[in-house]
Amino acid sequence: MAIVKMHKFDLYTFATHQSELLKSLQKFKDVHLSDLKLTEDQDYLKKVEVPESVSKIESEISKVKWTIDLLETYMPSASAVDGFKGQKVKVSLNDLKEKAEKFNFNTLYEKTNHLYLEKNELNQKITTVNETIKELEPFSELKVCLSELRKLNRVKVIPGSIPLRNEVQFNTALEESDLKLYSVEEYKTMNGMKYLIVTVDLNEEIELSNILRANGFTNIRIKTDKVVSDEITDQNNKLKELKDRINQIDLDISSEKDVLDELKYYYEYLRNENLRQISVQNFAKSKKVDLITGYVPTDKVKDFESLLEDVLGTEYYLEISPAEQEDINVPIKLKNNKLVEPFESITEMYSIPKYQEIDPTPLFAPFYFVFSGIMVGDMGYGILVTLISLLILKILKPDKVKARLVKFVMYMGISSAFWGFIFGSFFGDLIQIKAYLNPSEDYMKMISMCMMFGIFHIFFAMGIRAYMNLRDHKAADALFDVGFWYMALIGAMLFIGSKVIDLGSIVATVAPIVMGIGMVGILLTGGRDQESIGGKIGWGVYALYGITSYLGDFVSYFRLMALALAGSFIAIAVNIIVRMLMAQGIIGMVFGILIFVAFQIFNMFLSFLSSYVHSARLTFVEMFNKFYEGGGIPFKEMVAQSDYFIIEED
Repeated sequence: MAIVKMHKFDLYTFATHQSELLKSLQKFKDVHLSDLKLTEDQDYLKKVEVPESVSKIESEISKVKWTIDLLETYMPSASAVDGFKGQKVKVSLNDLKEKAEKFNFNTLYEKTNHLYLEKNELNQKITTVNETIKELEPFSELKVCLSELRKLNRVKVIPGSIPLRNEVQFNTALEESDLKLYSVEEYKTMNGMKYLIVTVDLNEEIELSNILRANGFTNIRIKTDKVVSDEITDQNNKLKELKDRINQIDLDISSEKDVLDELKYYYEYLRNENLRQISVQNFAKSKKVDLITGYVPTDKVKDFESLLEDVLGTEYYLEISPAEQEDINVPIKLKNNKLVEPFESITEMYSIPKYQEIDPTPLFAPFYFVFSGIMVGDMGYGILVTLISLLILKILKPDKVKARLVKFVMYMGISSAFWGFIFGSFFGDLIQIKAYLNPSEDYMKMISMCMMFGIFHIFFAMGIRAYMNLRDHKAADALFDVGFWYMALIGAMLFIGSKVIDLGSIVATVAPIVMGIGMVGILLTGGRDQESIGGKIGWGVYALYGITSYLGDFVSYFRLMALALAGSFIAIAVNIIVRMLMAQGIIGMVFGILIFVAFQIFNMFLSFLSSYVHSARLTFVEMFNKFYEGGGIPFKEMVAQSDYFIIEED
């Protein structure tokens, strides 16, 4: 249950072995190549350039991924259940290569790309046709060809629209004008606009134009030499032809979805081929020799050495030794037992540890388990979530990543069921259970419990920091940064406690002394890294002032009680409403059941989401803040992380 130990290696080998060596290292998987930084005294070396073929492979990868995404749009939509169903297929790199070499991607891509581009062009035409129909629709009742009307020599025909709100004002303006020879034909009213065709004598066109402009008239150009209704019919027929062709294109593209699996094999083959070829950018070389630096898990060192001997024979030189504790470039792999492993996602969400740190996962997991259960605090919710999680694991058999998530939720459910039993809560008060600790009544006990959890959680985190200091032979730092704080905080708590309850004369006498020693120690050592006396004193005072932040840290744990009460009160309120409805006959019973199911599920989801977020907050802010920095480099295997398969060693 720790960070996997690493060995660092420097490998010298002839450049002629480069290709075969990379293939073998990729099959081995458990090797992390470092970006080699050359120093001034290594001027006889230069970095290996990435081959030109990489750009072609990357272009091919983009085309393949595009084709996969396109074909997947023609697959049946997957349900939420399907997302957890089934393990990924296990394949080897040789399997990928064999299937890729048999697959003719270029023919498939040319066909699908041509069809896709044609479909896009047709969709653009459909947009144009729809816009034309939209423009013509308001004048569909016009029985004559507008182009013929435009040929009249004595009059001007003006189709257009005015805002409906201006209609009365427009008609009044026409009546009060000096216009004599004009007509206004009204057509459809659509989207707040009144569509018109105005005809006017050419001699009065200017006066009419002023009236139209003043009333928000918009000129519309009707682009047809036919009767409008006939043009609309023609456009609709054209629209049908375009849609029929698109449907045929969809069928043609969909017919290729049977090769989707082969396409995925080809995609993963290319990704790994690309990864192997770009790995050379981590190499340095002289005229004939390559230098490779990297890391390999300690338990894989013998296998690594055997691989080099098999591939290179005696034509190599290897320097390999345990990675130094302070080496910030050591890549990180976490290894925990099955109980703790689901909590690794929380560590990864924050940041993986550096090599000199310790894996915090097994240290915070018990606290997270307890805190999340308290915050949900309902036996019914916990049992339901646990059963659903077990069914998903047993029936759907999700892959490793999804199974880890399901187990994580299941642990939250188990903890919730336990604390719900303690609190006497089963879907609120649906079933009366004896409460060993009722948060709504025994609030002082609940507050005390939350405070005790907080104190222990924070002190435990400080203890981890002390352990790390002692491990690194920094006993003075352990005393100054943890020991004095223990003395100040414990002394302060006992001193305050002795004023409230009788803790005995010894405690009342010793507590302030211990507190004083701790505070003086913090004051004198808090600025020890500063060079000047003033700096040491100033930082010492600042460090001592930090004791006030611990009050906020301890109070932060009251959220355990607050969230437990919030979820419980909502569940009880739902039950009250349901009981009232159930007393109103059959219809009330039906609505009561629906309301119970809907709102209890909603409250359960909200409770678990809140407990997930706030448990993480207590972990990150209150615990990690005391001993953990993170910022480690993840171990990168020489095999691309597959979206579709589990890639195993050959």
